[in-house]
Amino acid sequence: MRTKITKSILQSLSLPVSFARGHELFLSDAVFDTARQGNLLTGKCEGSSAPFYQISVQLDEGGIQEAFCTCPYDRGGYCKHIIALVLAYIHHPDAFSEQKNIEELLGEMDKDALMRLIVQMVAKNPDLYAWLQTAIPAASARSKPVQSRSKRKTEVSKSVYKRQIQGILHSLRGYRMSEAYWMMGGMVNQLGEVRDSASEFLEAGDAQGALVILTTLLMEVSGSFDQFDDSDGELSGFFSGLALPLIETILSANLNKTERRRLYQELEPVIQELSAYGIDDLDGILAALNRGWSGEMLDELEDYSFDETILIEAKLNILERQNRTEEYLELCLETGEYQCYILKQIELGEFEKAIEIAWKTLTQADAALVVAKALRNAGHLPDALRLAEKGLGLSGSKHDLGVWLGPIEEAQGQIEPAIQAYQAAFMSQPSLEVYTSLKNLSGEKWENLKGFLVQTMQALPYTDVLVDVYLFEEAWDEAIVITDQAGEWNYSLIEKVTDAVLPFRPDWVIQASRKQAEGLIAKTQSKYYAIATGWLAKMKKAYLASDRKTEWLAYLEDLKSTYSRRPALQAELKKL
Repeated sequence: MRTKITKSILQSLSLPVSFARGHELFLSDAVFDTARQGNLLTGKCEGSSAPFYQISVQLDEGGIQEAFCTCPYDRGGYCKHIIALVLAYIHHPDAFSEQKNIEELLGEMDKDALMRLIVQMVAKNPDLYAWLQTAIPAASARSKPVQSRSKRKTEVSKSVYKRQIQGILHSLRGYRMSEAYWMMGGMVNQLGEVRDSASEFLEAGDAQGALVILTTLLMEVSGSFDQFDDSDGELSGFFSGLALPLIETILSANLNKTERRRLYQELEPVIQELSAYGIDDLDGILAALNRGWSGEMLDELEDYSFDETILIEAKLNILERQNRTEEYLELCLETGEYQCYILKQIELGEFEKAIEIAWKTLTQADAALVVAKALRNAGHLPDALRLAEKGLGLSGSKHDLGVWLGPIEEAQGQIEPAIQAYQAAFMSQPSLEVYTSLKNLSGEKWENLKGFLVQTMQALPYTDVLVDVYLFEEAWDEAIVITDQAGEWNYSLIEKVTDAVLPFRPDWVIQASRKQAEGLIAKTQSKYYAIATGWLAKMKKAYLASDRKTEWLAYLEDLKSTYSRRPALQAELKKL
């Protein structure tokens, strides 16, 4: 199958600056060692902080299903290396050598040959041995149900964890309050590692061990809560993050009524004290102890009001972990967790059941997107497309759904549905990327559509996007008007526009930059002088661009004379 990928599709999946840089890499032949394994493209691209980056791009009938690059890019859309590889495929598909995929290669080997190959691989790369040690048991475990309460080989010591937690809490002693404030994040991260260790016990089937860790964590940290400045809510957020794992642990531990009652009485005053500090989402822990798995309450205990969904989520996580699939599906339907039900049926390969329930129950566009992605990943792209198209008519923001659906429709040759998807995305959240995608697709209809899109941005508070569009369209004066209306304080917007219009409207750049620079100098604080000089540098460029070097030099000399008694400013001005 030769998947249709176009430059327009690739642009819609990338930020403009990334696409431009990726195109430059492609033109400079920076992509090499390209290959194709079925629908998987692989290759390498020359890098700036590494000799090369490894790239893989998975294709399907909808275009690019997913892409990965070893570079650290994380600013949105595909990185320039992925763009370069895909452009190489668009323009020179025959340069991608056909290779068998890994399943085909290994499928031709018998067990003994495969064993010898693995031994050779480990000999060449010893790190693989450590990976195999964890991967083999995990792969075996996936085929076996996890018992709800497995026998522990080692008893978890409460005193050991208590000392560890106290050591973390005491790590900020000796620091002034102002110093400790900036170190709170590090301390909370360490407490999070203790919490995560409890999750590992729970995943291994040792709920009793996890319960010891989590209850000790809750008790010890709550006892020290008032000793810290939690202005940023980092410690409060940590407590909130304890609720779900502790509820899961309680429900997994098969506690009898006596054990539940004892633990309830131990934790209730702690949770109520935290509630007095505004941490109100821990009552589900008490509810789990009071009700247990079956919901049968302990009569003498108070049943606090709480968000029932956390209890449902905990039960679903437990059933998932223990491979109790039928009970999982029944609970989903019973509690109205239809998205979880649908995704589980897709995972099980029961696509008709999943699609039937999806069409009947999904009411939000973001839920339709989640299910559509799962169907596409499972190889059911036509069903994914139909559901995504239905999602455009559901409630909620359509932005993410539209930008996901648009390139797929385009790859299918469905231009009008692609336009509808992008337009729905734009109406939910305007952006230059979606605007350019619509321009690329709409052809003769563009002028009418363009007017509608601009009116949409003008009617809503999307000043930055409107300016981006005006700059993209080289409507310099319109961008300047919007920037002036935004006010002098919006310096990031002013900086963007001055950089863009400098060759075309130097007079405005001089005026705007001078106002910013002189305003900063007037603050009489040396920390602003370097920033002011940056604006003056823009003035200089604008003067030189309009052949007015003499005026610039006169202005600069006047500035130096006026502020001759400010040595810090004079030092900065010398750089000009």
